Amino acid sequence: MIEQAIMFYVLFTTILIVVVVTAAAAARFFDPAVGKILSRTLGQDLADAWRKYVFFAIVVSGISGGVRQWSLQQYLPPAPGKGTSQLQLSGERWLLELFQAFISTLQSIAWVVLLFFLCAMLAYAIMRAVEYRREESGPRQHGDE
Repeated sequence: MIEQAIMFYVLFTTILIVVVVTAAAAARFFDPAVGKILSRTLGQDLADAWRKYVFFAIVVSGISGGVRQWSLQQYLPPAPGKGTSQLQLSGERWLLELFQAFISTLQSIAWVVLLFFLCAMLAYAIMRAVEYRREESGPRQHGDE
């Protein structure tokens, strides 16, 4: 019983380490692209602050998606009065839990990055439309004078 509890804590800590490292690596991977997009759309002053926020959002979403509490609860002893049984931690379960944590982290990050790039694409399209209208209306005003 004590050994099972220790194994649970070791599994949880290992999953947390895998998830944090994966999320930080993914955030670092996307950081240059995010920085370029933000500096183009927002300007350099705002881009630095927003780049840090996007980095933070990627890491937090990766951690929250990778550490699946409901999955880990099956390794805890059942609450009194509950009829469920406790799963045993084996090498196969360890491997599956670590792999699932890794994949879940990447899935969560993929959604955040997709949302960011869709918003960035929309902002870029709006900026281009505004620039096009300015260029189009600029010569008419000079020609009227």
